[in-house]
Amino acid sequence: MDGATEMTDQAQRGTTLIAGALGVVGRAVLENLEAAGQPVVGLSRRQPDFGTGARFLSVDLSDRAACEAGLTGLEQVTHLVYAAVFEKADIARGWTDPEHVTTNLAMLSNLVEVLEQRAPNLRHITLMQGTKAYGIHMGPFRLPAREDDPRYMTPNFYYNQQDWLTAQQQGKRWTWTVLRPQLVCGFALGSPMNIIAGVGAYAAICRELGLPLRFPGGEPRTIELTDAALLARSIDWAGQAETAQNTIFNVTNGDVFVFAHFWRRVAAHFAMPTDVPHPHSLTRSMADKEVVWQRIVERHGLRQTTLAELVPSWSFIDYSMGYGSRPNDVILSTIRIRQAGFGDCIDSEEMFLGWLTRLQAERILPR
Repeated sequence: MDGATEMTDQAQRGTTLIAGALGVVGRAVLENLEAAGQPVVGLSRRQPDFGTGARFLSVDLSDRAACEAGLTGLEQVTHLVYAAVFEKADIARGWTDPEHVTTNLAMLSNLVEVLEQRAPNLRHITLMQGTKAYGIHMGPFRLPAREDDPRYMTPNFYYNQQDWLTAQQQGKRWTWTVLRPQLVCGFALGSPMNIIAGVGAYAAICRELGLPLRFPGGEPRTIELTDAALLARSIDWAGQAETAQNTIFNVTNGDVFVFAHFWRRVAAHFAMPTDVPHPHSLTRSMADKEVVWQRIVERHGLRQTTLAELVPSWSFIDYSMGYGSRPNDVILSTIRIRQAGFGDCIDSEEMFLGWLTRLQAERILPR
């Protein structure tokens, strides 16, 4: 591709605004677009802790006045990737809290309404959802879950956001796509839903205390994972493909995964012995381990982070590995997105180990 053609292609693809740009999904989208030379604007309350050429805005999306004042310089934006989310301190329990619904709906509506005023060439909005759309936190559901399955009893902020966005889009030139990944794996400091960092920190602390790496989760269950980098590519595809307009898609790695069966590879990765599983609450056992983590940071010359920054929610780690919950299998059908034109895939076990290796290379976890 010559220089003129590349500039034309970039102009056609436009500028992307990423809401929640420092979360696991948002950071992966940012890295993917920057690697392709695409202009990006990031929205986050925090400043980036890594090198980036993106322009960042710090705005409280739940505050309409703050959005009016702070969402500036967006005239060139053509695509919005909405990966922002408000979570309660107890993440899984908060999913049925009415405040969870009202706050998340306000965040989306505030941003989109202001963006419509200031980005006349807006073409597409990608809205992130997940398996809560099928009631994963409420109990078993029909497998494999399909995008047109009936809703279950509310509250669920996904439904409110989707209904609002669908109504808001009527008569507009822009289109939308909803993506539903399962247990996204990537890395971002301060992200409350970060299974990779949680597993890595738990392993490092066990090793520091001279303990074998025992699986802390519940009974084995079959799930799927979604690589953040793969998800970022699907978001880029959705923003350009006509077959993705005004449609909902499940998106996963393409295989299945069982944490309990994978655990021996985690132990081998960290060169640690393992033993029989020890189901227990990491929320409780990690509550007093900050001093241990700081000892690890000093001993191994890691980047200065607190354990709370690295793993803001151990309750999410408990939930993801099945501690204290029924071992319900969770399988999503991905035939719709494949038939529409996106068929990327990756081995989930290799992906998980790859993210652990990256955290070690960046001196977040000890080698």
